[in-house]
Amino acid sequence: MVPLATAERHLLRPLGIVGYDALEPAILAALATGDPLLLVSDHGAAKSLLLQRLADALGLESRHYNASLIQFDDLAGFPIPDERGGIRYAAPPGAIWGAEVVFIDEIGRCRPEIANKLFPIIHERRLQGIPLERLRYRWAATNPPPDAQDDGDERYLGVEPLDPALADRFAWIVALPPFADLSDGDRRSIITGVGEVVALDAAPRLRELVQATRALIPTVRAASGDALAAYVDVLIARLRETRIIIGGRRAAVLCRNLVAIRAAHLALGRSANERAVRDGVLASIPDIVRRHIPRVTLLAAHEAAWREVALDRDDPRRALLGVRDPLQRALLALTLPGIKPLTRGEALCGALAELPRGEAQVVAWAALEHVLDTRRVPATAAETVATLVAEVAADGVIVRGYGPQRQWAVQARAALAGHDLPDADLEYLHGVLAKHATPSAQQTGFNPVDIEPAIRRLLDVLEAARTALAPLAEAA
Repeated sequence: MVPLATAERHLLRPLGIVGYDALEPAILAALATGDPLLLVSDHGAAKSLLLQRLADALGLESRHYNASLIQFDDLAGFPIPDERGGIRYAAPPGAIWGAEVVFIDEIGRCRPEIANKLFPIIHERRLQGIPLERLRYRWAATNPPPDAQDDGDERYLGVEPLDPALADRFAWIVALPPFADLSDGDRRSIITGVGEVVALDAAPRLRELVQATRALIPTVRAASGDALAAYVDVLIARLRETRIIIGGRRAAVLCRNLVAIRAAHLALGRSANERAVRDGVLASIPDIVRRHIPRVTLLAAHEAAWREVALDRDDPRRALLGVRDPLQRALLALTLPGIKPLTRGEALCGALAELPRGEAQVVAWAALEHVLDTRRVPATAAETVATLVAEVAADGVIVRGYGPQRQWAVQARAALAGHDLPDADLEYLHGVLAKHATPSAQQTGFNPVDIEPAIRRLLDVLEAARTALAPLAEAA
């Protein structure tokens, strides 16, 4: 069995996107925060494919616009005066109203008047002053303009540097590596099409990673926020020496990004100290879409700032114990790689104690096979999980009470059977329902209780646990 500490999860590979492992934390952090994301690369780097598969996996209504061709009417529709003297829009099918994801391709080829229309969409989720209530993600892609390319790079005609104010509204600016810089294995996967296969469980895994990162952000901020702010303050001075000027807004964005990317590193099972902060800096400098900035310049500024504040003394894994949602904390305790068994067991047992008893028993049922390996958690934590399962599974559950209660138990089992569960899950969940949801005993006036909400909640907990724990089974 592979020790959990060596396990590392992936965001993009299950979606059939290979070669960008190093960029996964930044992209995951952008998904968790919902802040605007800009991808920069040469043509053919699968920017559009990557973003479309993210939208599909998230199950969100998306709009894809080519900024070099778009007209304002394509976004909003045709303005029509209404009876109150205002304006309403007759929207075509591709209009932005109702979109949850907006992907603006070729934003570097956008005409200035259209860029001005895109600005409030990216910055504040508004169009013509009207809030875009459902819009959650704003993504864009561009080729590097001539001033941002190496001298030997291919020239892109018509690609202009983004307006500084527009570029600054993208919290995340992620540069994808050229095809030639990918590993031999990744290049061959792309050439043969192996990397284009989307895993069957890619969508639930992606959503689970986003939820895990969101759950970790507040506690990483509490544990590391002051230290990261001190680092950003020093970094700004180091960047200024290289003519990269960071204003107040970008400084605040950079600090938020570093918190989020440390949480993303934790969720993916990667080092959340120096490596995470380095990745956050590389994905947070808007100047890279305006002029050529050697990667080594950013790395040198980061290393100098890192040494000065000695940030590596901070251990963000302590943030696990501060996750407020007990279900998330229990699952993170089992799935975050690199956690010491004692810390893992403490977080798991504390979370199970906070959950409603029935939900704790469902989590224990899903986790039992994983905690029996006492190298992962202390024996006391494994015993706690086994005891929760034994309360339901050891001898079964006897339904006591008057006829209506027994009738309710039969109806509950029939309702569970309608959800196409494996026999073992069906029996166990029925036992949990019988223990915790059976109506109180009474001789007359029995009012049937709708069992579906209770079943739905237990199924949701079981699905969340199985999805989160699936990588552990694969690593075994």
